[in-house]
Amino acid sequence: MSSAATTDLPEMMRIVMPFPAGGALDGMTRIFADTYQKVTGRQCIVDNKPGAATTIGASEVSRAKPDGSVVLWTTGGHLTNGVLMKKLPYHPIDGFTPLSMVYSTYGFALLHRTNGPFNTLAEFVAAAKKQPGKLSYASAGNGNTTHVVGALFAKQAGIDLIHVPYKGTPLTDLISGVVDVSFIAPSSVMQYIEAKKIKALAITGTQRAETLPTVPTFAELGMPDIDIPAWIGMLAPPKMPPQVLAALYEGVAKTLADPGFKEKMFAFGNKVSGMPPDRFKAYLEKEFARYQRILPPLGIEMDS
Repeated sequence: MSSAATTDLPEMMRIVMPFPAGGALDGMTRIFADTYQKVTGRQCIVDNKPGAATTIGASEVSRAKPDGSVVLWTTGGHLTNGVLMKKLPYHPIDGFTPLSMVYSTYGFALLHRTNGPFNTLAEFVAAAKKQPGKLSYASAGNGNTTHVVGALFAKQAGIDLIHVPYKGTPLTDLISGVVDVSFIAPSSVMQYIEAKKIKALAITGTQRAETLPTVPTFAELGMPDIDIPAWIGMLAPPKMPPQVLAALYEGVAKTLADPGFKEKMFAFGNKVSGMPPDRFKAYLEKEFARYQRILPPLGIEMDS
């Protein structure tokens, strides 16, 4: 019998969600929580703790007892924070126990309103070169991954764009034309793409999205370095005993293998991962090292 099977976890698991309630990401967190409770029998609740570029929620988990009662649900922005914030109150990897990558998306799509003037990436880049500092891109906040990928794009394309940071999603202003473009994970906006309110000009990542098969990748269009992967992962408090980590991951793995959960994630355009703790930690370390090389030249500064 495995140590996971013989380790008793607290009756309830609390998922700290460092983003506001009501959005697509929050909805997917709650789908996970409901499925986890169904397959494990443990009560599971989502506790939204937004603010300070996710560091309020992350700080709470980094200080918590590593008994399996609380985990952090976070994005790739957790690592970019580690590079861009000078006084982060925790180390993005060593300050936690990596648990699992839950799912990944096909990257970030460069989106433009459907009735806007640009139909291809080349058209947008050409217009930006003719009008330096006139066209804008919106992000979900200064230093957010949607900001970072936009800055990487502008640098590689050799264009000068106005960055417009939002405290939440810029989707409403993108659709209405207040801002020209934005980078958003397709899983968060598929309903708006299908309703033809916005269109995708290109997408980051190494392959085209199954949900957007006609949209080319930046690599196809000659911009291979625009790569900030979009993923969701779970982190536990630091120094978690191996037997507790094994028991916790066992329940997570069962959840991610649930056919209903996988079907719902696919409908959002997500690829369920289930990456185990050791591999997830190695992935985080490799990506963090890469960000330490490529992000400082962008000149992005974040308040801690």
